[in-house]
Amino acid sequence: MKKYIYIGIILALVLGGYLAVNAIFTPAVDIPTATARRGDMVISLNENGTVNAKRAMTLSSPRIRSLTITWLAPEGSTVKEGDPVIRFDATQQLADLQENQSSLKIAQTALERANKEYTIQEKQLTLDLEKARRNHLEKKHEAPLIAEEAKMELDLAELNFQAKLEQLRSDVQKAELEVQRAQEKVNQAQRELDQMTVAAPIPGLVVYLEIWKGSSMSKVQEGDAPWPGQGLVNLPDLSDMMVETTVSEVDANKVDTGQEVVVTLDAFPEVQFQGRVAQKSTLARKKEQNSKINVFDIEVDITQEDPRLKPGMSAACKIVVDRLQDVVSVPLEAVFERDDTTVVFLKDKKKRPVAVGRRNDMFIEVRDGLRGGEEICLVDPTVQEQGLPGDRATEPELNRDRTAAPSAPPAGGEGRRTGGGRRGGS
Repeated sequence: MKKYIYIGIILALVLGGYLAVNAIFTPAVDIPTATARRGDMVISLNENGTVNAKRAMTLSSPRIRSLTITWLAPEGSTVKEGDPVIRFDATQQLADLQENQSSLKIAQTALERANKEYTIQEKQLTLDLEKARRNHLEKKHEAPLIAEEAKMELDLAELNFQAKLEQLRSDVQKAELEVQRAQEKVNQAQRELDQMTVAAPIPGLVVYLEIWKGSSMSKVQEGDAPWPGQGLVNLPDLSDMMVETTVSEVDANKVDTGQEVVVTLDAFPEVQFQGRVAQKSTLARKKEQNSKINVFDIEVDITQEDPRLKPGMSAACKIVVDRLQDVVSVPLEAVFERDDTTVVFLKDKKKRPVAVGRRNDMFIEVRDGLRGGEEICLVDPTVQEQGLPGDRATEPELNRDRTAAPSAPPAGGEGRRTGGGRRGGS
């Protein structure tokens, strides 16, 4: 029995010594802190969107049968107004033009002959008519039979003059009509030949479209035989770009035209582009098919020209809906709900009640109970010291749900993405 008592005493001494040593040498828990700041605070809505050109044109094949593409401007290249973008095989059009030009020359030659013949015949007929008139005057006072014969010759000359001139005019008109018809054929052939090269009506970026090839769709390429009037190339104007995005119906009343927007691209996250809300749809629509979420379409004009902006790029839009001036703000994770009271923990771990206001994705306004410059804890130190779950990785999300309720109802999604996109800052 004494043996077991001795063993118990030894174990108790060892355990006590371990706990004492552990208490001495275990470092204190490091509580992360932040400083309450005083200054302006931006309230924004963060939305995902897509970059597009405000102006774009689709280049189509001419309405001519039997076309074959022989050349395309490289996809992704930029072109100026008037630059060639698409060329088609023009062999047949060139042959038609040459044939019609030859026909035009023949018709023009025939017209020249007709005009020349008219001039010659008109002079001769005029001379014959004048001769008959002089003969009639000379024999007017002679014997009645002779005078009557001279009068008949004059009448015949006048009739012949009118008939032959009319026939000559008709020949000239027919020749003129043939020239006109031949010229129209030449013009038509020239137009078709000109259509074998499709030029850029505006400056822009060359984007190939997909067309049906057999039983599948694929991008247009050299050698394709498109249908007449088929769209082949899209040409967005990169000098005037916008972002198409949406806001939830809950946040729509906060967005108005003219509001400042900061745009960032997934491809260039370090670059900020300035924009303005240009348009908001008057009617809501379903976010997706069969979705219960309603959204309003928003167009954001990008106020600067930049070659890095390309249609189809993913963009994040921070729509500035309000600016709070000269307020105290703290990180969201620094505010807690304890015993139905909104509190912060000071650096000395003391709990202090506060009244909070509006918030964005990162900060919340403190209307009362805290001064700018005071240092506060980013986690609950009482929880942290007890070794319970509540580190910086999980605490912010827990706090975010707690902080807005007591002093300021949730601000309709201020500073959050309504479209399930990437969170942004203040």
